[in-house]
Amino acid sequence: MECAILTIGLSGELLSYLKKAVVPYKLYFVAPSTVQDANRLVCHQVFHLIIVDLEFLRISQQAAWLAGIRRNTFAPIIVLSELPEKDTNRMIQIGADICISVQCPCSVIADLAYAQLRRYTEYNHYKNLDEVGTSAFQSGDIFIDPDRRIVEVRGQSVSLRPREFSLLLYFMQNPNIVLTAEQICEHAWEMEGSYNQGVSGPVALLRKAIEPDTANPRYIETIPRIGYRFTAYRDETCDDCSGSVGVL
Repeated sequence: MECAILTIGLSGELLSYLKKAVVPYKLYFVAPSTVQDANRLVCHQVFHLIIVDLEFLRISQQAAWLAGIRRNTFAPIIVLSELPEKDTNRMIQIGADICISVQCPCSVIADLAYAQLRRYTEYNHYKNLDEVGTSAFQSGDIFIDPDRRIVEVRGQSVSLRPREFSLLLYFMQNPNIVLTAEQICEHAWEMEGSYNQGVSGPVALLRKAIEPDTANPRYIETIPRIGYRFTAYRDETCDDCSGSVGVL
């Protein structure tokens, strides 16, 4: 499994160095050109590390975006700042893990990136990166913590039976992908063969637990004669995440 890193505003030199330097992991870098694109990615994809240039956000008048990022991801966040002595306290308060000078050598930033990835995997007792996808994460309105068997929908705790819990986890790990009954049986429940008659029941129970209106589901869409597709819907759109906070 590749380790996904989201970067915003990094220089080409630093990005190139990181790709070569963090060698213990197989890295997959995503570098959206706008904060709006970053919002959509964070809402629909699991990332294992986020590295942000704070000055880039400020120039784009999007610095407040950082204050809403923890609504959608628990990935470690490294913030690069021109004045870390001024910005560190605020960055830590809103959820960043490290705030350092953007003038630090590329090698230092690469070492910190490696340290954060190591903490996110080995120090959280994951044996390898294939297990990171089962760490706690949020997709749209829904938060899931597989280790503690916790599910929250729109901030409210939801109780699920083991089969529905495994089904939701599989859906959330594969957003916007049409999944067949056979795929659900094999990957969510580790069952072989067709199980078409047994999939619709757990899906109905899961919808009853998480959907505001089961007659008009917003999270789990039925694709006729094929299967189901999970959508990471949020009542408050991702582009509005920063609307309620002040400029940093």
